[in-house]
Amino acid sequence: MENIFRETERFESDFYIGDYTHYAESHPAYLNTGVVMSNRPLVDINALHFVNKRHIPVLAINFEKNLGYFRVNNQKLESNCECMLVSDKARKKGWLILAELKYCGGNPRTVNENFENALSQVRDTFLYLRDVKHLFGETDYQYIWVVSLPEHDEMIPFNQFYPSPDRILVYKEELHVNLICSNIIEIRTHQHVKIE
Repeated sequence: MENIFRETERFESDFYIGDYTHYAESHPAYLNTGVVMSNRPLVDINALHFVNKRHIPVLAINFEKNLGYFRVNNQKLESNCECMLVSDKARKKGWLILAELKYCGGNPRTVNENFENALSQVRDTFLYLRDVKHLFGETDYQYIWVVSLPEHDEMIPFNQFYPSPDRILVYKEELHVNLICSNIIEIRTHQHVKIE
């Protein structure tokens, strides 16, 4: 995948993904800062945390740094998710994660709407990469969609951002996708991740 995307990153320990887009609205110093991937905790905003105690090599693609990939014949995908992560050593036997983060601005009433928007972005990105760009086939990887609402933990017990078991089963059966709704994910092996 490194020869397909213009810019990629590698992580072999814990890493964090955050999106400063909403934060920048009230903090002009971050005006041109969007999605950030870091091996250190983000100080200013909450983030999606990948715990990687076993030092599994992960190839990370920040889609904001690869927007050209989402254009076909002068058309671009309306709205893609934040990033793609691949268990690097497993090459087409391991997991491939598409992740989207939404910040609720401290308003618990926006949780469900943000969750639905995030899920839609991940789904559209997955279908675009699979069906338009042919980046991967239907069963090349163990596909995982991650929806993260990093501020949500501060709002519990107000609203949840978990879909029904029936809905999760539909994604599994129709698209061969596992859906994870969490802000902390543990990378266990090249083939397995779990909610911490």
